[in-house]
Amino acid sequence: MPAAGRSWSLGALAALVAFAFSWVPSYWADEVATVRAARLPPAELLEFTTRYVDAGHTVYYIALHYWSALFGFSEAATRGFSALGVGVAVALTALIGQRLARPRLALAAGALLALMPRLTWAGTEARSYAWTAALAAAVWLLLLIALDRGGWWWVALGAAAALSVAVFLLIATLLIAQLLFVLLGSRRRAWLPLVVTWAAALAAASPVLLMGWLERSQIAWIGPKGAFTPWTVLVEPAGELAWAYSFAVWIVLIVAAARWRRVLRAGSGWLLLAGCWVVVPFAVTITASLIGSPVFTSRYLTFAMPGLALALAAALAALGTRRVVASVAIALVLLALPAYVGQRLPFAKPRESDLRLVAQTVQAHAGAGDAILFAPGRARESLFAYPQYYRGMVDIAVKTPFPASGSFSDRTVPLADRAARLAGIRTVILVIPRHGTPCTQTRDAAALRAHGFTPTDGYPTHREVVCRFEHAGNGG
Repeated sequence: MPAAGRSWSLGALAALVAFAFSWVPSYWADEVATVRAARLPPAELLEFTTRYVDAGHTVYYIALHYWSALFGFSEAATRGFSALGVGVAVALTALIGQRLARPRLALAAGALLALMPRLTWAGTEARSYAWTAALAAAVWLLLLIALDRGGWWWVALGAAAALSVAVFLLIATLLIAQLLFVLLGSRRRAWLPLVVTWAAALAAASPVLLMGWLERSQIAWIGPKGAFTPWTVLVEPAGELAWAYSFAVWIVLIVAAARWRRVLRAGSGWLLLAGCWVVVPFAVTITASLIGSPVFTSRYLTFAMPGLALALAAALAALGTRRVVASVAIALVLLALPAYVGQRLPFAKPRESDLRLVAQTVQAHAGAGDAILFAPGRARESLFAYPQYYRGMVDIAVKTPFPASGSFSDRTVPLADRAARLAGIRTVILVIPRHGTPCTQTRDAAALRAHGFTPTDGYPTHREVVCRFEHAGNGG
């Protein structure tokens, strides 16, 4: 099989590995935002993101909108799109290695990327992270081709760079990375066409860049400068929650650095590219966070992980005999395996999200015409993530629904201000946090009792309790 065919075959296998059991965990808050946005018609979506929030994710949302028009909005469908992105990233990473004249090492880099916990996580996330890795790899591959062939390949690089920045703004840091790669390598004269190409790309993506800057307050959640810890900088970017895997990666890189002559057998261009791809985005985002607005968080650096896979492949090759290399590679796989399994458990998402279980429990104990009410908290997102389970129910708390609310959440009002909507309602389903006040003692329960409703049952989920209230006098 030709080298390119092997790369794409590896990418297809990586996509299947990323996709396997990705549908098991429930959606969580960020994915709910994705689903809500992608369900909008493109014109309405564009109006929402440009006026209110998430302009930097508009291109991804539109792409997922059309993908979901074919495959639906189930977890398997939306996360399958991300798994496809993982496969493309792996294939392109292997092609980059082959372009640098090391076919076997290139396939090793692709395989290492496919099994990296950050990428196997990205394949289970209905967000753009997997595609940021794929687009970054495309930008680097097109640079290598443009350096060799020139001409219209610079135009292709510019188009890919513009699309990449429009999908994820921080990919703009690759301008600095690629400029360093050219200036420190053997193609110094190419700096001018590279700068011109990137200038055109940034100009094309400038509307998204401008709107992203204007909406920068939405990432204030990243936190203060104290958020930089050994865990967030050294463990999470590649290993996600697998600290042992990240520790092993660092050991391999350190040992290989001590054997730098062997590492150089991979080629100075290989190492320079890998180093620029990883170091520059980290350095820029950390520096920007220290002196200005916070932009560093580990998952934002997913697009740099193919570069780390290239560096890790070269480091592995420098360790010694084939037996040693194989042993270390197997150890890395085994250390990554717990993270892979953990990412695919039912409550694997942040805050052990159980939105699907909440929706299924509500459906099992309610019907059309019943009212649904959520206590303050994340549980209300179940209504948006799994609307099929709430079909026919009355959302009595909503005042201004998405997208008119200007955010990914609906504006709601207290039950006391919506009492008139209880007329004719016989059953109210109240969802409250499981480890909090019992069904009968919440503020909403008191308001329901004041209007003649009596609590009958409570059905606990993983993090919530689905409470059922009945009114003997309402209904027919």
